[in-house]
Amino acid sequence: MPAEYNFALPSLFASEANFAPIEKLNGTNIDTLVCAFDDTTEEYRNGSFTVPGDIDTSGTVTFRAYVRNKTAATSNNVALTFGHLALNDAETADAAYTDEDSGDQAITDANTTVDEITWTETVTNLGWAANNMINFRISRDPAATSNLAGDMYWYTFTIEIPVA
Repeated sequence: MPAEYNFALPSLFASEANFAPIEKLNGTNIDTLVCAFDDTTEEYRNGSFTVPGDIDTSGTVTFRAYVRNKTAATSNNVALTFGHLALNDAETADAAYTDEDSGDQAITDANTTVDEITWTETVTNLGWAANNMINFRISRDPAATSNLAGDMYWYTFTIEIPVA
């Protein structure tokens, strides 16, 4: 079983100049909070976690997002980015992020359907080691082909890390 880190998007920090605002969705049965990511400007949400001490460095990390469009649209591709900085003892906290991109992903054209987007990367390529602190930011890349017009609502983000 991998170690899982689950983040509700509204619980992540808005520490970038361009951040995705929180919106409340009022449903017939359920009200929920999401973050609304713009289609023309890259907006961010930030967080951090610690890599498990028993990470399987030969394994693969899975990134999982639950999203939907704000309004129904026929052009419905989105691209998500996970930017990360792995830090260990005595390393600089002001280095550049390394981005891991989902690539263009089609989501349902109805604005009432939640879609799951997943992508993966090997631990080796990420450069993560046991007990690293990972600072990260997530975003919607506005350069997707057949880009979804208008906001994309992002509910949750999960990182699954392989352990030995």
